[in-house]
Amino acid sequence: MEEVIKYFESLEERIATLEAELASLEAEMDELKNRPEPEPQVVEKVVEKIVEVEKPVEVIKEVVKEVVKEPEPVAEPVVEEPVVEEPVAEAEPEPEVKEEPAEQASPKAAVYGKPVDDIRLAISLGDRFLYQRELFDQNAELMQRTLTDINELGSYEEAIMYIGKHFQWDTESKTYQQFLVTLHRRFG
Repeated sequence: MEEVIKYFESLEERIATLEAELASLEAEMDELKNRPEPEPQVVEKVVEKIVEVEKPVEVIKEVVKEVVKEPEPVAEPVVEEPVVEEPVAEAEPEPEVKEEPAEQASPKAAVYGKPVDDIRLAISLGDRFLYQRELFDQNAELMQRTLTDINELGSYEEAIMYIGKHFQWDTESKTYQQFLVTLHRRFG
């Protein structure tokens, strides 16, 4: 009989604890219900930031158009031969001197950014979260292992083959295209 009484007492204690937790949760719910909605201006600013993130693709296209221009043809210098009245032994013709155009920034560097030796250096914190979420199914370890393997490859083409062999990514997605830009920074 004492065991039954102890059992009911323990049940009463558990019920009291659960009732206290329930009251606490109800208070939190009331607080959340009374919280004001975010201001429309804040929502508009967030939407503007999202639009700004999508603009770099357009900017890259414009930079490519500006950097990769057809070179203007350089006119060859006109060399007039002196008039010689007396026959003179023929002199060796002077070699033509071609002026080299001034060194320009590489079009790839202008589009993709400065080359890096380690692909991890080309990935910003925001891109790291984006790639982990959309390409690596939230698996940080898989992403790190993949980046390490890609760093050991010798070329951009090898990296593309590696990705195709190990992953089934949507090649039309913006995230995948952005990742390819990162690969270009690694392999130039």
